[in-house]
Amino acid sequence: MEFKYQAESGLQLLQRLVARPVIKNLSPLLSDELTSEIIEIIGNASTGKTLFLTECIAKCIAPQHHNGLDTGVVYIDLDGQFDITKLVTVIKRLIKDADEELVKSCLKKLTLINCYDSPTLFVIFQKLKLFLAEDHQVGLVILDSVSANYWQDSISGGEKHMDTYVEKMISLLKICLKDFKVPIIFTKQSYFQSKHDDSCLDFINRRILLQRLDSGYYATVSKKNINICYKFTIDAYGISNICLQSKQ
Repeated sequence: MEFKYQAESGLQLLQRLVARPVIKNLSPLLSDELTSEIIEIIGNASTGKTLFLTECIAKCIAPQHHNGLDTGVVYIDLDGQFDITKLVTVIKRLIKDADEELVKSCLKKLTLINCYDSPTLFVIFQKLKLFLAEDHQVGLVILDSVSANYWQDSISGGEKHMDTYVEKMISLLKICLKDFKVPIIFTKQSYFQSKHDDSCLDFINRRILLQRLDSGYYATVSKKNINICYKFTIDAYGISNICLQSKQ
């Protein structure tokens, strides 16, 4: 009789046995359960990319009894665009009459990492393994923005093909997190692509295209060749009035 077996590291065993928070109903644009998914947020400047991420973070770190998910988030900021005061504003909108102690308890679930070059970023990717192994409450990893270091990497002899650059960057992060089964959300600018068509890269599970048109803000969610368009508004308190559109 022939026996088949597969080797498993101690870290893989630990992650298989330890349950992590479930990311579900993160946003009206991401209402189903997210497990080990790669989600791309793409758009020009001032279309709401970082604000959308801020809304997702607030939803994650808010307590369950306040319409949140009560889960930790790792946010890797490559652009230096993240605004902690905006996050507090969104938390207070989500949690009515939130006092200072409640806001602080929410913010403790956010791990914000500022990074300004690719060599440091690759070290961070590797260290995430140990961090997630120690913190079982982390349920989401965000990278904003994957294209931030492209030009300095390209000048120094790195990858010139934009799509390949993104794929290598996200694939490396995915490899580092493969034992943890957490969704990854990353952003990039609309111009940052090598292909002439508007198709998704193969490794992306779903894509959210954010646009600002004369008639307002729009988000097109693409998954398995199905496109769903939403219209939304942006004000001082964040994103609101998200509604389904028959066409853009």
